[in-house]
Amino acid sequence: MTSGAIELINDTRLNVASLLQEPIGSVRDVQIHLDAFRLDDDLIARDVSGTAHLTRLGAAILVAARLKAVVPVECVRCLRVFDQPVTANFTEQFRQSVDVLSGQAIDDDELTTEEDAELEFVIDENHELDLDEAIRQWIVLSLPMRPVCEDCPGPPAEGQGGAHEVDERFAGLANLLDSDDDDGGGNPR
Repeated sequence: MTSGAIELINDTRLNVASLLQEPIGSVRDVQIHLDAFRLDDDLIARDVSGTAHLTRLGAAILVAARLKAVVPVECVRCLRVFDQPVTANFTEQFRQSVDVLSGQAIDDDELTTEEDAELEFVIDENHELDLDEAIRQWIVLSLPMRPVCEDCPGPPAEGQGGAHEVDERFAGLANLLDSDDDDGGGNPR
């Protein structure tokens, strides 16, 4: 075990060649700090921080990570954007694709289909382990399905006009309802 942790600052790639040359059971601790991390086209996590504990297995490295982040999300009740704190804890195995000593590709007989190969994480030919996809998947899974902001006021209250007052954004839809009522209340077909 090495003294002190390795720090990844605004990067998710880590060269693990030296760990792959050590005996099975050897470990590394990694501190992760990401100012911004893209989860999707319009979703970005901020202040991602945590630790990853790497353990060498036979032809793989087991990564056990604990991360915290802040993700701006939209409240499902009032539609305001607010900062949602999330915690993601995960354990994933990263399979070695190239032998670190010989440089030869490693055939894995356990992989039976292309689907299985797509589901696992791989250490690339440069012996770099990229935590990017694992972090992305686990932070997204940690987000609430129906986020609600703290002290949410709920949906906007109806105006003084009662049930007949229509929000201007939905005026076109209200016209469609009025035309259905003119048909005798039946089906639009």
